[in-house]
Amino acid sequence: MNVPISTRSRTPLRRGFTLIELSLAMTLAIAIGGIMMTLLQQQISLHRIMRSQNFLVQEAPQINNVISHILAGADAYRIHLDLTDAISDADAVTSDGKALVVGFLNPDGSQEFGVISFETIAAEPVLGYYNLSPASPFPGAGNPDWIISRRVQDATFFIENGVFRAQLTGPAGEIITYSGTPRL
Repeated sequence: MNVPISTRSRTPLRRGFTLIELSLAMTLAIAIGGIMMTLLQQQISLHRIMRSQNFLVQEAPQINNVISHILAGADAYRIHLDLTDAISDADAVTSDGKALVVGFLNPDGSQEFGVISFETIAAEPVLGYYNLSPASPFPGAGNPDWIISRRVQDATFFIENGVFRAQLTGPAGEIITYSGTPRL
């Protein structure tokens, strides 16, 4: 026997979401998006801080190693206002120098000289080293034999209380002072 099925007793098919489900999904999506934006902003801020500290963390120790190595082998030093005065051996000073002449005594009694100089080359500040060997001609200002750093914004050599000091200013304005001994 066939019993007719009434159309009223059938449950309707559900297509789509209810307003509550849709509102809940949108609220969760907005909350997750807000959290992601906050995390992204924190990451960007952390990266900016790390980049600004890069000079202190990476560059300054390398500069310290190079300058310490040069000064450890030096027997004498002179401070000059600039590279031109250092090359011509004129106007030695005890403060505000931009060029440091270091002298090395060889075992045979001969002397060699080098210059650590802070200068601007092609509108870029450079802390460089010049080798002043009598056997080779001076390369000329702006052509250091090797560059110690391109990130130093200022360098000043001076003597304070009989102690040699070098003060370097980094790209974010950080100031580092290296000190030697009364006699290198």
